[in-house]
Amino acid sequence: MKKPLLPALSLALVAAACAQTQDARPIWELGKNPIDPASVLGKVELTDGIVKLDCSNSFAIPASVLGAQNDYTIEFELRRSPNFKALPRMEGALLLVCNRDAAAHAGISLIYFPPAWDLNGGISNLMGTEINCYWNVEFGGIEGTAFNKYSIVVKDRSASIYRNGLLLAMTGEIKPSQMPLTIGGKGWRGEFSPNKSEANPVPEPYELSGLKIYNQAIVPAGDDRSTEIMRSVSGDGYAMQRAVIKDPALPRILVVGDSISMGYRGFITEHFKGRAYVDYWVGGLWFDGTVKGDDFPALRSWTGVLSNGPYEVVTWNSMTLHMWANNDVKRTSEERYPSQMARVLDHLKGAAPNTKFIWIRCTPVTTPVEGAPSVLRQGDDKWKNDRIIFLNQVTDGIMTKYGIPEVDLYALCEKNLDKASKDGVHWGADASRLMANEIIKEIEKSLPKTHKQDAAK
Repeated sequence: MKKPLLPALSLALVAAACAQTQDARPIWELGKNPIDPASVLGKVELTDGIVKLDCSNSFAIPASVLGAQNDYTIEFELRRSPNFKALPRMEGALLLVCNRDAAAHAGISLIYFPPAWDLNGGISNLMGTEINCYWNVEFGGIEGTAFNKYSIVVKDRSASIYRNGLLLAMTGEIKPSQMPLTIGGKGWRGEFSPNKSEANPVPEPYELSGLKIYNQAIVPAGDDRSTEIMRSVSGDGYAMQRAVIKDPALPRILVVGDSISMGYRGFITEHFKGRAYVDYWVGGLWFDGTVKGDDFPALRSWTGVLSNGPYEVVTWNSMTLHMWANNDVKRTSEERYPSQMARVLDHLKGAAPNTKFIWIRCTPVTTPVEGAPSVLRQGDDKWKNDRIIFLNQVTDGIMTKYGIPEVDLYALCEKNLDKASKDGVHWGADASRLMANEIIKEIEKSLPKTHKQDAAK
C-alpha cells in the first residue's frame, strides 16, 4: 500500500550500540522513521516498502543520524525497474547516497552509472564514490534483475563497500560532514555542477528498499577478506591505491606511472609480497599547460600522494606517454620542460628527503606489421618516436644532475618489439614482466639492507 510522507517529527535515535551484529538495530529505517517533507525534491512515495528514484527526486535525513561519523553503516537494496531497457546517453547518473559538503571538502557520495550513461561511452553499469569531494573509485554495478543489497560500512572514518556481502572497494578517511544525508538526485563524476540536476529524469526509475542506518560498523555476514583489496585514496589532483598495512615494520614502495605501469606493477607487488607494501598512483599532471606562476598542480598532487607514505622507494615517470604524445604546449613545452622538471625534483627532495626516487624512462611506440614483429613508429602526427627519444635524453641529463637512477624501459622494449600490443602503445604480459624485473633490480638496491637480508634467509 502507498504511504504519504509523514510530518516532520523528532527522529528518535534508537540505541544501537549492540555488541553482536545480529542484535544491532537501525538508528533510522525507511518506512519506520519519518521523512521531513521540507527535505523532499520531486515526487517521493513509499509503496510496499519501495521508493522509486529517477534522478529528479530525492529526500534527506539529518546529519545527526550519523553521530560523530567515526563508525556507521548505511545499507539498502536496489534494482532496475522490471521494465528497464538500456537508457539513452545522458549527462547525469543516479545519486544514491550523498552528504557531500563542497565548502568543507567532506562527506561521501555513492553514484550509479546506468548502462549507456556516459555520453562518451566509457562508463556502463558501474558504481563510484566521491570522498571529501574528490573522485575516488569505481566498481561493479547492479547484478541481474533482482534486488542487490549494498552496504557502506564505515569504521574509523574509512569505508568498505559491499554488494550482496561481497567486498567491492575500500576508501580512505572520510571527513565528517554536517550536510544532511540525501537519498536520490542526480550525480556525475568530477566537478560539482548543480544545474545538471534540474532535468532529465530516468525513463524507468530505479527501485530502492530496505534503507537502514546503524551507528556502528556492521560487516555483512560471511565477509571474506581472503581476496586482498587495496584502499582507494583521493585528494587534490590525485587518486591512488594504497595497500592495507598489517605489518608497520615493512618498508613501503610507491609505483607511479601511466597505463604502462598498470601492466608491470602487479609483478612488482608479487615479487615483494611479505617483504614490502606496494602502492600505485596512475598520475602526474601535465607540466606546461597547468603551471601558472606559483600555481603548479603537480606539486599539490605530489604533496597529497606522499602524505600517504612514508615510502622507502618511489619509481615514477610523469605520464610521459601522454605528455609527449605530440608537441602540444598545453601538456609539455620542450623549452620549459627542463626547468619545470627541476622544480618537481626540488619539491620531492623537500617533501620526502629520505625517499629513494627511481626514474622510469618512457617506452617507445610501435607500428604493427602483419605477420611480422612490430617496428618503431616514425613520422606519425600524433606519435613521433624521435620526440620520445629526445625528451628521454633531456630527462637523462636532469636525473643525472639530481643523482636519481634510471631504468631504461625504452631500450628494453626496443629489443622486444615482438611483445608489443597491436595498439602500438601498450605491451603484453611478457614484456610487462621484463619491465618489472628491471625495475625490481633497481628497487632492491634502494631497500634497507635488513629487509634484503631477511628475504635471503
